[in-house]
Amino acid sequence: MDVKDVVIIGAGPAGIATAIQLKRCNIQPVLLEKEEVGSLLKNANLVENYPGFPNGISGLDLVKLFKKQLSRNKVKVGFERVRELEYKDNVFFAKTNRRVIASSIAVIATGTRPRKISTPAISDGVKGRIFYEIYPIRKAKNKKFAIIGAGDAAFDYALNLSQKNEVVILNRSKRTKCIPALMKRCVESKDVSFLCNVSLRKIDKKGERLLMTCLHSDGQGENRIYADYVVIATGREPCLDFLGSQLKKCFKNLLRTHTLYMVGDVRNGIYRQTAICVGDGVKAAMRIYRKIEKEGG
Repeated sequence: MDVKDVVIIGAGPAGIATAIQLKRCNIQPVLLEKEEVGSLLKNANLVENYPGFPNGISGLDLVKLFKKQLSRNKVKVGFERVRELEYKDNVFFAKTNRRVIASSIAVIATGTRPRKISTPAISDGVKGRIFYEIYPIRKAKNKKFAIIGAGDAAFDYALNLSQKNEVVILNRSKRTKCIPALMKRCVESKDVSFLCNVSLRKIDKKGERLLMTCLHSDGQGENRIYADYVVIATGREPCLDFLGSQLKKCFKNLLRTHTLYMVGDVRNGIYRQTAICVGDGVKAAMRIYRKIEKEGG
């Protein structure tokens, strides 16, 4: 068993910021990540509200800078999936696919996971063409993508993919939830089109392509749309499925006593922005430092 002062679960912007600030305070955290550093930031077409980049910066380029900063501060990332975080006798136990890590303080920076859609019928051989994030397909060229959704993520994904592909956005109503800047850019793009007031009912494989059957919201008629891939962007929910039974019982009290921290998208609902995540992480690290100093003194 490894014993650490602080365990941070998730190496997105919030977890990274927490780890870097703790290192500045001479606290050695263990930073765990189940996949790749950067989390959802890797999907972002352009980050425009992160100070220091007047012209904006792509999500991938910002992730590269975050990695450099981790390296400069000698913060190592353990690429391990945390299967369970439990709490017993005033100690956290992070059980990964490789080891068990004990710590007195835990930081949850696991972000969100996509909310699955309840499409009535998806035929065999189709699921491998359906994605909830665009990072795995970012290098696709000369393909047609159908994006389901009407929020910031859907429109940002459309802008990213339309650089080398054709994109159609499917929305079940006329109302969109994205910010005006994203809408404007999509409207101005010749490679992005819109289909409103439709509900996806079925996805079939037709030859080498996908055939989507969509019903009009008024119940009158249907649309048949062909695409190479489908991207679902219909909302996200906190990723907390690894919490142990004992931890769940004292979860709120541990948050109140600043023994357990939640930072970034996992706690911020619809307010999912890199700048907010970084602020959350730095603030949590500062509180952790004060807590350790106080208890140590």
